[in-house]
Amino acid sequence: MEADSPAIEPSGAWQRLKGMLSGHPRSVWTLMLAVVVLWIGRGMVIPFTVIFFTQIVGLKGSIVGGGIAGASLIGIAAVTITAGLIDRFGGKPVLVASILTMGVANMLLAWAESVLPYLLATLVFYVASQSYWPSIDSLTSTLARQDRVIQTFSMVRVANAIGIGVGGFLGGLMVSGGQLMEYRVMYMVGGVLFLAGAGVIWGLVPAGTAPKASEDEVGADAGWKYVLNDRTFLYSMVLLFVLVLGFTQVNMSVPPFLRGEAGASEGFIGAMFFLNTLLVITLQVPLAARVDRGNAGKLLSLAALAWAGAFAFMILTVNSVYLAIGVFALFTAGELLFMPLSAVFAVRLAPVNLRGRYFSMLSMTWGGSSAIATLAAGWIQDADDPIIMWPVMIFIMLAAAVGALRLRGSRRLRYQPPEPARSASPVAVPAGGSE
Repeated sequence: MEADSPAIEPSGAWQRLKGMLSGHPRSVWTLMLAVVVLWIGRGMVIPFTVIFFTQIVGLKGSIVGGGIAGASLIGIAAVTITAGLIDRFGGKPVLVASILTMGVANMLLAWAESVLPYLLATLVFYVASQSYWPSIDSLTSTLARQDRVIQTFSMVRVANAIGIGVGGFLGGLMVSGGQLMEYRVMYMVGGVLFLAGAGVIWGLVPAGTAPKASEDEVGADAGWKYVLNDRTFLYSMVLLFVLVLGFTQVNMSVPPFLRGEAGASEGFIGAMFFLNTLLVITLQVPLAARVDRGNAGKLLSLAALAWAGAFAFMILTVNSVYLAIGVFALFTAGELLFMPLSAVFAVRLAPVNLRGRYFSMLSMTWGGSSAIATLAAGWIQDADDPIIMWPVMIFIMLAAAVGALRLRGSRRLRYQPPEPARSASPVAVPAGGSE
């Protein structure tokens, strides 16, 4: 071969993906491993929670949904305290404590065959769950390179998706016989995986270092007053609240509807969640970089439209269960936009020293919306014609799509390339200030 023969270069797409994945601290990869482990445990039960307690144990759907809703709302109240602890002590200790508590509660749920044990175990689980999200977001933001915060968030979300998908697939196999003991084993194995994930984080993931103080840092006494005066952030949380109503129905109402009304098996449902995971793993990180630089309002509107389409397909699954493939394809398309956007709003709008509170508000938004959506899912399970859920959700998603367009002109949400000589943290205008 001649010395000046041209070498075969990797494709441009591969080079871009390699660049996105390289250069992240080892601690980020370790955190991702822990997240995969614990979310396999969580993913085992997510698609089958309502099925287990309504169709296997025999509790009323309104009790199942109401228990989760009530526990989530109590957890929202508790996270107002957690937020201050995160800002003061960092995310790691709060994160480990919340995961350990969730693991124990998950195992207790395996034996909750009557109303009171179910409500108590659910209360413990969802109160801890509300503290999980702001603490892991805070820890992630301190471990990430400051020019790659959104990409790092997306990588952790990919780890979530891997866990949910693998867990859903394994859970579907474990309970394929539809027997009570199979469900108990699934819950117990899931709890053990929670404890293992907590151990990895405690032993191998450092606490991280917060970004240096910059002009976006506000006074130490600002606290919640600053957050509640940030009109742009609050409006974005209203939109996320509405969209989480749709996100939650995919996890809570779609599986029992497909099983009870469309005749799908647990294995088929688990396989659909697994396919969702494969797409998220393949596309989320490279797409997150584009979402980070895109127009947040327009992209959020597109996510809402994709989910409206998914719910339209749900209406048709009573004629053919295989149309559920269209449901999950459109849901995944919206998810690929929605998940990095939720990080964009919190990271880009929050002053550095109030990120714990901003992330906690994000967690409260998810928790409150999930509570209402889960309560509705429980009521629908008791209804004579549960198909009514899907036209309602289509209307809600279309309304969110219109509302999201209001954010398309926000200066604070625009991507700002990091400047080498300055902090990479985004600059926040005074809370409540004009766009």
